[in-house]
Amino acid sequence: MSIIKSISKKLFGWAGHQGVINTQIGIYNRLRKKAPDMSGNEILNYIINSRMRAVPKVGSEEDREYQEYKYQEMIKNNHKTLEDVILEIVGYEFIQSRRVELFSRGYNMGLSTEDIFKKISKFQEQIEFDIKESIRKKVKHIT
Repeated sequence: MSIIKSISKKLFGWAGHQGVINTQIGIYNRLRKKAPDMSGNEILNYIINSRMRAVPKVGSEEDREYQEYKYQEMIKNNHKTLEDVILEIVGYEFIQSRRVELFSRGYNMGLSTEDIFKKISKFQEQIEFDIKESIRKKVKHIT
């Protein structure tokens, strides 16, 4: 394993973002199949509302309140995509709500602030790639 992957694994030890991606895609596919009369926007709003009810208890109270506000704003957006919704969910759960923890871990590993920002940026890029690939491979095309 390369040193970068090793450091990233220690910094982001819980690489469970793929599970969250797959779960949201699974919900999307099931709703499209079982409720064909629901619009794509209604399905995405359902996913957002379900995450609002199940917001993980990580991050500060202010973080959770701000994320709820961001989810509410996303519900109002009639031009959102599945990718947008999943990116918001995963971004909050794996980066935004854990920024204090990420910096603490990074400093304990001897990383500079700049190095930590680079790792977070690289992780965000990986999340975006994983979301796009998962949607491409797993979203069922209903005919």
